[in-house]
Amino acid sequence: MDNAINSNIKLIKGNMNRFIYFAFILFLISSCGGVSTKNSSSINKSEPLVTFVFDDSNETDYTVARDIFRSRGEVACTAVVTNWVNTKNYLSVSQLDELQKDGWEILSHTVSHSNLRALSESQIETELSQSKASLENWGLPVRNLVYPYNGNNEAVKSIAEKYYRSARSGHKMLNSPDLDLYDLKSFSSELSTRRKISGIKSQIDRAYSEKKWLILYHHLIDAKIKISDKSGAFIPEERLSFMPSGATGKYIKDNGSVIQFIPLSGSPHIGDIVAGQSSGAVSRLERIYYNEREALIEMIEYIHIKYSDMKIVTINKGLDLMGVP
Repeated sequence: MDNAINSNIKLIKGNMNRFIYFAFILFLISSCGGVSTKNSSSINKSEPLVTFVFDDSNETDYTVARDIFRSRGEVACTAVVTNWVNTKNYLSVSQLDELQKDGWEILSHTVSHSNLRALSESQIETELSQSKASLENWGLPVRNLVYPYNGNNEAVKSIAEKYYRSARSGHKMLNSPDLDLYDLKSFSSELSTRRKISGIKSQIDRAYSEKKWLILYHHLIDAKIKISDKSGAFIPEERLSFMPSGATGKYIKDNGSVIQFIPLSGSPHIGDIVAGQSSGAVSRLERIYYNEREALIEMIEYIHIKYSDMKIVTINKGLDLMGVP
């Protein structure tokens, strides 16, 4: 009988040991499966997203883009170079504060817009940490970064990880479920670089059909036209009026018959008389090369009409929807 009891005890111990072993293996497997790094993420719920980012904190983020997005119930992001804040043609702290209150996300774009790949690690550290510190001292919380010139390397990414939730580069790609948080992909949406809006719409189509995240970046919002019958000389930064369309703009420069300006309101038409309100110069509008104000409106309305369930989000909201901690 003692032998039988001893055998049963050995059997029980053996089963317990096997149970503990298998439980330990299962624990290791589940732990490995649950490990996540800050450098990568997977979408918990795959859905198509679009984000508009305006790099460099140009004043047109406030004077042009703000009204476009606010009047359509949408938000965007402005990427701020802190050394340029409160300087001519760039955003002021008060303008940034108003954009934030509208729901815009404030992103870091470094202190001086230097090429981070050309800097020492201590210089990179300064650019990334001080930009964040300045913005937060102005009462502007910042969680995400945009690399100047869309450039990074492993050293840059490693330092960015210390201060930011994510960082955006370029690459002309959509963001898929296995995104790299410190190398978010993006496309330029600028018509001034000879891109056609049809190409941008095709990327919106792709993002929707593939349920991916499209990040579009922009800089100064401007327009370029050809004029004729010019009389007088326009003055930099003067107000332009277009009649009879009623559009308005802010003159930047011209090269003989080609004028570059900021489109402030309305839609200029071919045949309009273009008049400088300070200089008194006049000309006739012969051709519109591009108008980025109208293009932004067209992009947003394209999404609203064709893909009503496609969300326009900030970077931070996009990360939230992807389940990124």
